[in-house]
Amino acid sequence: MLKKKLPVGIDDFKEIIENNYYFIDKSMLISELLDKKSKVTLLPRPRRFGKTLNMSMLNYFFNIENSSKNKELFKDLAIYNSDQMKYQGEYPVIYISLKDIKVNNWDLCLNKIKLLLEEEYSKYDLILEDNRGSQENSLLELSKFLYEKYKKKVIILIDEYDTPLVTAHSQGYYEEAIFFFRNFLSAGLKGNPYLEFSVLTGILRIAKESIFSGLNNLAVDTILTNDFKYFGLTESEVEEMLNYYELNYELEEVKKWYNGYHFGEELVYNPWSLVNFASKKRLESYWVNTSDNSLIKQLLEKNDKKVFEELELIFKGETIWETISENIVFDDLNNINTIWSLMLFSGYLTCQEKKVSAITGFTSYSLRIPNQEIKNFFRQSFIETYTKGNVHFYGTMMEDLFLGNLDSFVNKFKKMYITAISYHDTGDNEKYYHHFMLGLLLTLGDKYIIKSNRESGYGRYDIALEPKDKNNYGLIFEFKIGDKNSLEEKAKEALNQINEKKYDIEMKNNGVSKVIKIGMAFSGKDVAIESIID
Repeated sequence: MLKKKLPVGIDDFKEIIENNYYFIDKSMLISELLDKKSKVTLLPRPRRFGKTLNMSMLNYFFNIENSSKNKELFKDLAIYNSDQMKYQGEYPVIYISLKDIKVNNWDLCLNKIKLLLEEEYSKYDLILEDNRGSQENSLLELSKFLYEKYKKKVIILIDEYDTPLVTAHSQGYYEEAIFFFRNFLSAGLKGNPYLEFSVLTGILRIAKESIFSGLNNLAVDTILTNDFKYFGLTESEVEEMLNYYELNYELEEVKKWYNGYHFGEELVYNPWSLVNFASKKRLESYWVNTSDNSLIKQLLEKNDKKVFEELELIFKGETIWETISENIVFDDLNNINTIWSLMLFSGYLTCQEKKVSAITGFTSYSLRIPNQEIKNFFRQSFIETYTKGNVHFYGTMMEDLFLGNLDSFVNKFKKMYITAISYHDTGDNEKYYHHFMLGLLLTLGDKYIIKSNRESGYGRYDIALEPKDKNNYGLIFEFKIGDKNSLEEKAKEALNQINEKKYDIEMKNNGVSKVIKIGMAFSGKDVAIESIID
């Protein structure tokens, strides 16, 4: 039997239904929105989890334009047999998507916004005046026109409302962007007498004080609450898809690769990855290649001891407990807790449970990497960050280390190090070099138990990697800082310290018979290395 096509990269609801693409019915989102009927609803979810497709569905359902034709799109869906069908085609709809506004300066950003608004105006043969005030008030003015035309209040749908703001922050024009969008959204959503209701989607809940100031009618449903359970794929939906495409034999591997996201109490799969897997029939990383992933780069660049200690736990498959803020304040990105919040809401981490302190009353959340796809992404990001993109060279260097080919490892490390390090990054602080090495080595977490600054023998080693297979080499690293003329001596001193303080005793007591000991001495872009196999 000829199977339905998979809608890879297609997020227009009408196109999917009319062309008989495989579609997982999320139409009861409409019923839930009508039941709760908040004036403004914000639904932050990670990218590629069905936000744009759902918003497109809302547009075709409510829009008074072409209502009869649009009604046919829903005839095979759950909403069609509900009482809520009486609202189909009953409202004028303003629908804009900001997901493609990713430019490097404010003038370009404002111009793209203007083009989007002009396109929406042109549907009704209207002209948007070419001035800032008209653009900021465009939602309100268009609402007024539509109300007067149809004698019905307006539904406003704004998809990926935060994309321009995230981009503006990374490109250095956040102040101009937030000022515009605060006025733009306030005019359209706050006290708009022509508004029936509005739905916004995005990745983050940007703090009310930053953008939704004075908007008292805002209802927010994040992944921590998940009252609207129509984003991502459930276990039963995934099983049905795999059965349909005769891929059910891959279910356990699919779980390992693409499952693991906790939205509220519901466990969901990544829909973008599932659709791509079913299409290509290969277990690969799909979701992580759909963005520049600037947030994880910000995390790695912090070079913070606490971050690396917790990433060490994450790579070992353990969980970390963090205080999470649902309100993202971009001025607060230097706060490590804000970084973990960004990672959670962006889909790089998932939350399994929460606990409330009996003493402080603060709530903390357990965070972990959700699946193999994201783990691979973290590994790749570390490699690219710490080798300036020389991934293949890194791989061969680590193979030499794993196999005990020390001369080859040392030569490759020195070549890699001189290009990976900047004079502006280095200093006389051993912490920088320690974190640099830990970043390189954390990617080996599948084969090693990685430990940093732990006691063993008569002291505390810098980094140790205990092999999970005891027949492989264990690794112990000790670091020193010196000047360019003393590096060789400092490297020998570091190696002697490993021997004298018996840093390998814990590993050998655990059944590891062969240990590679490496002393390293750093001075800016210069490094000396001494090593032995014991």
